[in-house]
Amino acid sequence: MSDLKIKAKKIDERIAENYTKIKIGGIAEIIYKDNTIRCRNKFTRYLMSTVLVAICNFGQSGQYLNHPYSNCHHVMSDGVTARIGIDEYTSTNPDMSDLVNKVDTAPDSITRRLIKEPDYTLYIAEFVFTWNAETLPDIYEGAPGDGSIDGRVGEFGVYLRTDDDSWSSGISNPNRVTNVKGSPAHTYIGVNSAVRLASRIASADDSFDAFEFYGSIDPLTFKWRFQVAIV
Repeated sequence: MSDLKIKAKKIDERIAENYTKIKIGGIAEIIYKDNTIRCRNKFTRYLMSTVLVAICNFGQSGQYLNHPYSNCHHVMSDGVTARIGIDEYTSTNPDMSDLVNKVDTAPDSITRRLIKEPDYTLYIAEFVFTWNAETLPDIYEGAPGDGSIDGRVGEFGVYLRTDDDSWSSGISNPNRVTNVKGSPAHTYIGVNSAVRLASRIASADDSFDAFEFYGSIDPLTFKWRFQVAIV
C-alpha cells in the first residue's frame, strides 16, 4: 500500500471517529501581582456522580434538575464558592470532600460565564473568584501568627452543590428528589445535595509551585473553567 493510500485511510478513520467522544477537563488560572499561573485540576467523586445524576435522575412530576420557575435554583452552582489552602504534600484523591488545610475565607466576588465555540464542539462553564486586598491573611514561611499564617499557598478548591453518591449500584429509574414543597415545588439534584469539593488544584499534584502570598496588600484571583468538548 502506498504512503498516499495509508494517509487516506487514516483520514477516513479520523472522520469516522469525529463527534463520538466527549472529553471533560478542568483548567485553572491563579493570578496575583504580575503572576499568572495556568494549571489543570483533579476532580472528585462528587462531581462525577452529579454529572450522571443530572442525566439519569427523574424529578417530581417530570422535572429533571430544576423546576421551571425562576425562584427554584438548586442546581450545581447554587452556593458555588472557592477556598485556598496551605497543604503542599497531599495528593488529590477522588474521595476528598474538602481541602486538606483550608483557609476558610470566602472570595469577595464570584463571576459565572457560559461560553461556547461557534462550531458547537466546545462548551465552557467559567467561574472567576476574587479575594480583594486585605481579605486573605499574609501567608509566608516563618509567619509569627497574629493574623498571619506560617506556610505557603499549596491548594485551591472549587465547591459546587453535588450529589452524595449514596445510591446503590445499580439503581433503576432513579428519582432522587430530596425536597418538594410549596408552589412552585423546589427540587434538588439528588439526595443530600450539599456544597462539596468538586475540584482541587494542588501543588502536591505538580499543578503549580506553592507560593507565599501577602493578602494584606495584594488581591488574588482564581479562575476555573469546566470544559466539555466533543472530539
